[in-house]
Amino acid sequence: MKKMTKKMSVILSAAVCLGALGMPALTQASSAQPAVEASLNTTKVADSHDQLTLKGSAQFDGNYIKIDLSREGSLFSGMLAGVTLNDKGEPYLAEGTIVGIDAKLTQPGGIDLKTPRWISDGDANKAVVVLQTEWLTEQQKANLASSELSIHVKLNGIDEPYVLKFSLKQAGLVRNIQLPAIKKDNQFEIKTTRVAAGETSVRIALAVKGVATQALALGYDIYDNLGNELEFIARDSVAATQNTVSEDLLFEAPSSAAEYLIIRPYQAVFEKGNTGAYKVDAKGNVVKNYNKQLEIKIPLK
Repeated sequence: MKKMTKKMSVILSAAVCLGALGMPALTQASSAQPAVEASLNTTKVADSHDQLTLKGSAQFDGNYIKIDLSREGSLFSGMLAGVTLNDKGEPYLAEGTIVGIDAKLTQPGGIDLKTPRWISDGDANKAVVVLQTEWLTEQQKANLASSELSIHVKLNGIDEPYVLKFSLKQAGLVRNIQLPAIKKDNQFEIKTTRVAAGETSVRIALAVKGVATQALALGYDIYDNLGNELEFIARDSVAATQNTVSEDLLFEAPSSAAEYLIIRPYQAVFEKGNTGAYKVDAKGNVVKNYNKQLEIKIPLK
């Protein structure tokens, strides 16, 4: 391995809105009978070299592909995903930390999966990779069950990437849920264009009309009728036109006891003015101004 770099330039963003990350094309859901899609899961695989082993398992629930990674070995330090803090509390990029991932489906011609994201799951030697699939064509989605997923994971300090290949297999359903009514106030109009409930996630697509820069600054929390907040997975936002923003929100699935979801749009409060650092409460949470008028109720049953 190369000598560990003790310092790096790190940009830590507290932004609630993820900005224009290239949201995939939205699919209009039918308001008639629920539709179904394939759900896939895979077995565990591993790759070893440089005295380090990277293991992975993947699943696809019709909304996205989730890959759980784990790291074993001795010649590394710090977090598998994210930055590590030194003894002075300063962030640095440690040896054995993920610095890049390339993902491809081996369908005819090969399909590169866009913008893979990886996060820590709380364990220094584990990471979760999120691969969005909504932007794939219907034919490409249909071919997923006969595809092989290949990911190349580059770790800091190791020249050769770790290659993990997963054979995708079909096993489950996704429901397209009937769409709720449009909600609006004097600034925004929010139309729900798709709600797709999978076994482990729920995907909600929105078309938000209003000044694009202001619409991009909206955040979204989602709760079930039992008061439980759904865990955030990923968000893609893009200004489709000057006055319309497309949102693709991905959250973990609610409990089976939940009867409906509530989307709660909000605007984060800044310390000063409309830019800079966000205001936080005594628990370190960003202060949010929720807009009751724009709340969206989505029946699940």
